[in-house]
Amino acid sequence: MICKRHFMLTAKYCQFILFNGQKCYFSRMNNAQKEFKDKFPSGLVDEPLSRYCTFLVGGPADMLYRAQNTTDIPELISFAKAQEIPYLIIGGGSNLLFDDKGFRGLVIKIECRRINIDGDEITADSGVTVAELLNFSIRNGLSGLEKWIGLPGTVGGAVRGNAGCNGLETKEVIVKATILSSETGETREVDNEYFEYDYRTSLLKETGEIVLNATFKLANTSISKEEQLKVMQEIKQFRQQAQPYGSSSGSFFKNPSLEQPAGMLIDQAGLKGKTVNKTQISEKHGNFLLNLGGATSEDIKELANLAKQEVKAKFDIELEEEVQILDEYGKTKL
Repeated sequence: MICKRHFMLTAKYCQFILFNGQKCYFSRMNNAQKEFKDKFPSGLVDEPLSRYCTFLVGGPADMLYRAQNTTDIPELISFAKAQEIPYLIIGGGSNLLFDDKGFRGLVIKIECRRINIDGDEITADSGVTVAELLNFSIRNGLSGLEKWIGLPGTVGGAVRGNAGCNGLETKEVIVKATILSSETGETREVDNEYFEYDYRTSLLKETGEIVLNATFKLANTSISKEEQLKVMQEIKQFRQQAQPYGSSSGSFFKNPSLEQPAGMLIDQAGLKGKTVNKTQISEKHGNFLLNLGGATSEDIKELANLAKQEVKAKFDIELEEEVQILDEYGKTKL
């Protein structure tokens, strides 16, 4: 039996340990932030992550650096390792859900945007947006990416997650890529087979290797630029009719199968239009979760969990997130 006095002393001791642990953490992080600013003057501290994802949610990152050159990335990773702090690599933020508490470490946002052409192949830095890649291909008389009209995100994210839409996936057009090992700091060139592509995933999600650039093989086309633009406009109009406008990540869940896409299952579970605070399952498409303005990460996760529970109860199907959901230390969670 614990006496009241012992309990009170123990509680005070625990509070003392907790307070001093927090105090030690903040002191250590302040020192890391000072060194970060000294080493990388254009870096940002206590930067809101809501500015860097299409959901427009997320608390502050202790440190954030917008890398304009791929040569910056190994140096930034070395800094994080020397400080013994977590680091997180992001691109366009179209497939991420940050935590309301932010991120306790260094966020490296890749914004490297070199793009080159060699015959029917285009090599693009990982920070090049899919829209930029598509427009560049058309301007240079190449076809093969038209179906990607409206696909959000960057080349790096597309390669890592085998992104795709309208029946075209990354694995069908990528030839090779330059990747960086976060463990050794070494770079190397790998071919398509290395990625072991599957639906919305690749080996990189296991290895943690970072895409620096990628090469895509397209086709010299006899189709005129006007005809290509017409095809893209038709796809764009279809997407506008079928998909909602607003702050979202696009498709939130992976499709369990072609016959049972996630949006249809959520719709048949009666959840279209369902809201949790400032978050809504779109009335137009069941696989789109929308930030109606002022939503939190917790709101979105609560609504996503509701969708999973209802679909499981009605169809005995487990929905799997396509969006990467992170806690404040960069670990994936829901």
